[in-house]
Amino acid sequence: MAEETTGAVTRWDLSASDLPATVLNAAAGGRVFLLPDSYVDGMALYRDDVAGLIKTLRHRGVDIDFACGREDRRYLSEYGATEVVATIGIAVATTLTTDLVKSIVLTAWQRARSSLGPGCPDEEVGEACVTVKAAEIVRGENETVIRGLEVTGRLADIENLIQAALADPARAELPPAEADSAAPEDTTR
Repeated sequence: MAEETTGAVTRWDLSASDLPATVLNAAAGGRVFLLPDSYVDGMALYRDDVAGLIKTLRHRGVDIDFACGREDRRYLSEYGATEVVATIGIAVATTLTTDLVKSIVLTAWQRARSSLGPGCPDEEVGEACVTVKAAEIVRGENETVIRGLEVTGRLADIENLIQAALADPARAELPPAEADSAAPEDTTR
C-alpha cells in the first residue's frame, strides 16, 4: 500500500525586490541559489551551517551557490535545530524541472541532516516538518516572470508535494506572482 503524502502547497508571493540581484541577473540554467534566512540593515543573514551545506551539495553534484555575495552576507549561530530545519529558501533562474526539484529536495535533506546532527537516523530526518520556498525566475523577450511555490510537510513528502504542484494544471493557469517589464538589472522600486 502506498504511503499517503500530507502537506500544504501554496503560492509564495514575492517580487523582484525580494530577490538578490545575483539571482535576478543569473543566466538561465540549472543553478540553485540558496536564499538568505533573513535580512538586517541590508545584510543577508544565513544560519552558520550553510557554508558546509553548500560544499556538501556541490560534492554531491548540485550546482548551488549563495544568492548573496560574500561581502553581503553574515552567519548566525543563534538558532536551535528546529528553527534551522523549518524553512529553506531556494531560487532558480529558469522553470522548475524534475532535476531542479531533485536538487531542491537534496538541499532540504542536507540542511535537515546538518541541523539534526549526523547521528540522527534517516527516519527522523524524513519526519522533520519543513517549509521549502522555491522561486522560479523566467525571462521572456520583454518581461521577467517570478513565481513562487511554498511547500510545507514532512521532509519525506516534499518531493512528491512539489512534483504534484508542478503537474497541477490549475497552477499553470494562475497568473504569475510578479511580471516585471523592466530589464533584470533594473530592479529598484
